Amino acid sequence: SLEDDVGQEGSDRGAEQLILNELAKHRPEDSVLGEEFGVHGFGSRRWVIDPIDGTKNFVRGVPVWATLISLMINDEVAVGVVSAPALGRRWWASLGGGAYAGKSLMSPVECHVSQVAEIEDASLSYAEIGEWVDAGQGQEFVDLLRTCWRTRAYGDFWSYVLLAEG
Repeated sequence: SLEDDVGQEGSDRGAEQLILNELAKHRPEDSVLGEEFGVHGFGSRRWVIDPIDGTKNFVRGVPVWATLISLMINDEVAVGVVSAPALGRRWWASLGGGAYAGKSLMSPVECHVSQVAEIEDASLSYAEIGEWVDAGQGQEFVDLLRTCWRTRAYGDFWSYVLLAEG
């Protein structure tokens, strides 16, 4: 609805502005690439921000949304964090330091890929079937859905962190 669209845009822009303000205060020499406001500044260190991944969920009160922030140094990802405050969870990784999940940095659980080797045993998470139909691959996607052990349309960041956790 129009009301949801306005709420989404305002929420995303407001959250990104808060992050931009903090970076300007604490890392003024760094550049930023934000989903809402684009690129600010120049330099070898660049913060990449998606202020609310899952904005439609956020606006409707569904707790499956997160803030995504990463730092690139010389165009290489050095560190990244996914924070889902409504779920009380966080995921983080650093170049050469591994990937972890938990309620805080003080209680990390190392992430690992799944041991599932066959599609018939796999759980498939996706965002929207409409995108597959629009791309002319609707039937192929339905065939894949029928092959998997289980399917769920979690969408947004949630699918990726479930994959990272194995």
